[in-house]
Amino acid sequence: MASNRIASRYSKSLLDLAVAGGKLEEVKNDMNAVAAICSESHDLKNLLKNPIVAGDAKKAVLSKVFANTNDITKGFISYLVDKKREEELPLVASNFIASYNEMKGIASATVISATPLDETTLSKMKRYVENLIGKSDIALHNEVDAAIIGGIIIKHEDKLLDKSVSRELREIRKQLIYN
Repeated sequence: MASNRIASRYSKSLLDLAVAGGKLEEVKNDMNAVAAICSESHDLKNLLKNPIVAGDAKKAVLSKVFANTNDITKGFISYLVDKKREEELPLVASNFIASYNEMKGIASATVISATPLDETTLSKMKRYVENLIGKSDIALHNEVDAAIIGGIIIKHEDKLLDKSVSRELREIRKQLIYN
């Protein structure tokens, strides 16, 4: 819990810096890249968590990994290393994106399907989710999970709409067992 609170405070500071510097969109794109790279690279996560590696070495690696980012982002990452909070970087990035979306009124939802959705279906699904949630700007992500067999599952914040074939089969199984 303390880690999330720390990351929340740092992400708010970065958001304030980006707004004050007039570079909000650039920093948001940088944080998307940071979150993606941190989630994909286990070596980078291990480096960030490793207390044996000196701060200067971490700064050198991070400056090379994130060389194409904005100066505000580079300075902020360097600041995190100076404060020995580099382990929080992935969480700071995700909190920043969430704060940005909240500030811009963008809702985030995930549609889980058995197969990847094409653009036409995804746009129809986006309109459906917009009506369901009651917001006009939705960032919709498609995840593929063959275990649901068919249908869809929609996740938004702590809400879940499960219209999958696997759920229907579980319900039928319950009815057969208990009746």
